[in-house]
Amino acid sequence: MVDTVSSWFADSDVSGWDVVLALLAVLGAWLLSRLARRGVRALGARTKGLSPQVLAVAERVVHYAVLLVGIGLALAFLGFRTEPILGAVIVVVIVAVLALRGIADNFGAAIILQTRTPVRLGDEIESLDWTGVVKELNGRSVVIATVDGREVHLPNAAVLGAPLVNHSVHGARRSTVEVRLEDARPGEIATTVLPAVVGAHGVHRHPAPDALTIAAEPTRTTVHVRFWHAPKNEPHATSAVVAAVGEALRDRHGEWVVTGEIPAQPFVPPSPV
Repeated sequence: MVDTVSSWFADSDVSGWDVVLALLAVLGAWLLSRLARRGVRALGARTKGLSPQVLAVAERVVHYAVLLVGIGLALAFLGFRTEPILGAVIVVVIVAVLALRGIADNFGAAIILQTRTPVRLGDEIESLDWTGVVKELNGRSVVIATVDGREVHLPNAAVLGAPLVNHSVHGARRSTVEVRLEDARPGEIATTVLPAVVGAHGVHRHPAPDALTIAAEPTRTTVHVRFWHAPKNEPHATSAVVAAVGEALRDRHGEWVVTGEIPAQPFVPPSPV
């Protein structure tokens, strides 16, 4: 064991100056690591969007990297043969990169998400088949709260690589309800349905609600009524509109239906030639 350790040193004896230089290398690396850490912190403060978690990880990586360089220099001054250790470090780094590839991908995606800010805290987003309000942005995931009280952690790399819908970026969102009327009278939508929509709780007056006729049959007319509301208020605003239109049509003669769940269009076979 002693022979093995001794073989790591060069043939020349280690002098006092070598020891002094090794100590200075370690001390200098410690001082530089602190300065580098402060520099990363200052750079992060000037970079918009970086979360405290991501910034803290970047500070630690720079701090330990500078320290390792200083320790390597100190060992070289002492005549220590660093080739075996360097080889072991390279192997460990390669294994760590392969093992932590997913974490590194998420961390890199977190930097992009937090600097380019496609989403912010409090935004309602839709991604990876989940919809919810952003509660946290960290080095691993985007954390959202769904309307049914669940907390979902969406991996940063997956969010960055998939379609991302931000419902809050424009400050308003449009929704649609379907109204089906039997034997609709001319102007009935404009005089009865739209005023009820305007008066529903949570509906914005500007832009004003409008209606599009999507189907006209001999005995039935189908209309899509569109209205704007606050981004996070979609279920409540839709519910209020359905209730208000239903109340306005309550005494109407003939059948009618109001629904916030837009049904899929049926497949209709072609007419015989």
